[in-house]
This record gives sequence, C-alpha cells and structure tokens, in this order.
Amino acid sequence: MNSRLISLARIPYFLPLSAATLMLGIALSFTAPYLSLFGVEQADMTPLRLGVFMTLIAASGVVASAVAGKWSDKRGHHRELLLGTLIAAALGFLALCFVRNYAMLVGIGIAFLGVGGAAMSLVFSFARAALPVDDEAERSFALASLRTVLSMAWVFGPSVGALVLAAAGFYGLFLFAAACFAACGVIVWRMHDSPKGDPHSAPAHYAGEPASLLEVTAPDTDETVPPHEGPQHSRAEIWRSTVALTLIGLAASATMIVLPLYVVHGMHGSRIDVSIMLGLGALLEIPMMLALGARGSRLDKQRWLAACAVVHTVYFVAVAASPNIEFLIPMQAFNAFVVSVTSCLGMTYMQDLMPRSPGAATALFFNASRVGSIASGVLSGALVAAMGYRGTFLVCGVLTIGSFVLFVNPPFKAYAQRSWAWWKGRREAAR
Repeated sequence: MNSRLISLARIPYFLPLSAATLMLGIALSFTAPYLSLFGVEQADMTPLRLGVFMTLIAASGVVASAVAGKWSDKRGHHRELLLGTLIAAALGFLALCFVRNYAMLVGIGIAFLGVGGAAMSLVFSFARAALPVDDEAERSFALASLRTVLSMAWVFGPSVGALVLAAAGFYGLFLFAAACFAACGVIVWRMHDSPKGDPHSAPAHYAGEPASLLEVTAPDTDETVPPHEGPQHSRAEIWRSTVALTLIGLAASATMIVLPLYVVHGMHGSRIDVSIMLGLGALLEIPMMLALGARGSRLDKQRWLAACAVVHTVYFVAVAASPNIEFLIPMQAFNAFVVSVTSCLGMTYMQDLMPRSPGAATALFFNASRVGSIASGVLSGALVAAMGYRGTFLVCGVLTIGSFVLFVNPPFKAYAQRSWAWWKGRREAAR
C-alpha cells in the first residue's frame, strides 16, 4: 500500500489535485453541518421552510451536474466548468454573510450554492482528464485516494468550523468557506487536461437527467457478451438495487440535516459536539474505505450492502433512543461503516448488475444518491414538524429496513404459499 501511495505522488498533477480536493472538502465540511443551524438560528426558518430550502439547493445541484456533465462530455472543458462551479460556491457563501431574507436565501441557494454543489462530481471528472495515467487500475486507485482525501477533510473540518463559528459567527464561517472555494479554484486554474487522461465520456444517459431515472436500458438477450463480462441482470433486480440505494441516500441526507439540530436544540448540546461526531465518523471512514477499496473485487457486494442497511437501521434506532450526547458519539462508527460501504461498493455493484452498460450503471448509482438528497430536505422538515427529532430518526430506520429487504429480495410469494399450505394442512388435520 505504501509503495502504491508513493507511486501516486509521482504522478504529475496528483498532489495539486489532492490539495484542491482537500480545500473543497474543507469548505464543504465547514458549511454542510451548520447550514441547517444557520437557517433556523439566523434566518428564523421553520423546519418545513428549512426542508424546502435544502431540497431546492439539492435539486439545483442535480440540474447543474447534469448540464455540466453533458457539456463536458460533448465538448470537454472540465477545468472551465469546475472553475465556474467553484466561483459560484464562493459567491454564494459570501452572500450568506449578509442576506437573511428567506426568499433571497432561496434564490442564492438555487443560483449559487446548488451550482457550486456540482463541484463535487466535476473535481473527479477533471481528475480523470488531468491525470496522465495509462493504466485503468492505477487511475481508479488515484480517484479512490482522492475520495479518501475528501474524507480526511471531514476529520478536522467540522471541528475547525465549530471553532470559527464560536469565534466569528456565521459571518466568519461562510467567509472562510468562500476563501477555501477560491483557493481550490486557484489550484485548478493552474492545471490543465492531459493528453493521456481519460475524459470518461458519458453514455446515452447522464447523471441527473430525468431519463436516467426513468429508464434502465438493457441490451437484447441475444447480444454477445464479451468473455470478461458477466451476464446482464434482470430489470427487476436493477430497479430493486437502485431503489435500495436511493433509500439509503435519503436517510443519510436527512441525517446531515437533522442531526446538528437534534444535538444543539433537541439535546441542548454544543456545536463542538456536532463537530466531534462528524469528525469521528470521517476519521473512521478512511481505513474502512482503503480496506474496502483494496479488497472490493473479492467481496460479495450484495451481502455487504444488505449488511450496510442493517447497520444503518441499528444506527437510527440507537440515535432515536439515545439518552445523552455521550451515547451518540460512538454511534458514528455505524454511520462511518454505511458511508464507506456505499461509497466503495455501491457503484461497482451497480456496474456488476449492468456489465454491458457501465456508464448507465454509474448514472443510476449517482442519481440514487441525488434523488435521496432532494427528497430528504422536504421529508425531514415535514417529519421534524410532525414527529420531532426522535420520530424522524425512527422513520429513517424504517427506510433502511426497506433497503435491506430490497437487497435481500426474500421470496415472499413462496413464504406466503408455504404458510397457506401449512395453515390448510392444520385445518384439514383438525377436521
């Protein structure tokens, strides 16, 4: 592992890309945990208004990612698009330093924060185009390492963000985040695409495009499959997995919105408590992701994802039943496991289900997460208003139970037939 990391450091542009990814991760880790607190404490948003605000930001991010993906795959310009999203994010957080009107905040969220959210996917698209790597396995390892750098930012980012928030308020927090986005932009501006890079042209469907959500295109059954590829799985199996990943993404996104409010307002904790929880989770994700990334090809991905759904359910039940904040902190290990498994195995599992359509499989995976993030805003706001924080976490637990059932796909019809036959046998024996 050490020798592979050293070889990555020797790749031109890898270290600057790592620095840019780190700055992007810091900016996101500074703002994501505290944006819901900002809406409630500074803009006087109700839970429902906050949910609408967060949903519109997520929806804007999906549209921006789709448009940017189409444009870059047809014309290139990964760097220019990434710079545009970074500038939008920086301007958006600068505006949050001064604006408190709800309607104006919604407009800023849609026009700037949502567009800036597309930087997350674009930085990896740009990495594929900028890294001069011929070997696909080496490129995949480089991208996995960049994702790990992103997780590293979450180890200390929320804690530093809480300190900045305590010292300078939301003004200082958002100003610092804008500076991080700008610093990331400066690093990217000094780089360019490599002739040896992989532009990763998109398939007929693009992530975030409505068609990608409504269609699963499977080849005809008589199409010849190359020897290195497995069989194409059924539409039903592909759809079950997509919905299951959507439910996990929905529950995870709702957690990011509700957990800071639950800790600070529901359990009367501090923002430092929020940062400790998120930082601990991110710290645990790093070794988990590295281990899963190194052994992912040898694991039964479906079983791991089903186990991930069970662990997620245990997490939500534990959070809902937690008597104090000290109990909540170690529970973040469960959440770290869920993030690690879905990040490292979710996309490759979808590609295994659709070996002849890897691009469409990738689009479905990212759309599952995006649809979950869009739905989580309004859903979490409505649930908090109707059922409180603990009730919201229990509903999230029900969603992850549904995800487990979809992954396992138990033969309910066979169980029902056996139960009916057993019941009929008992009745006939009684007569």
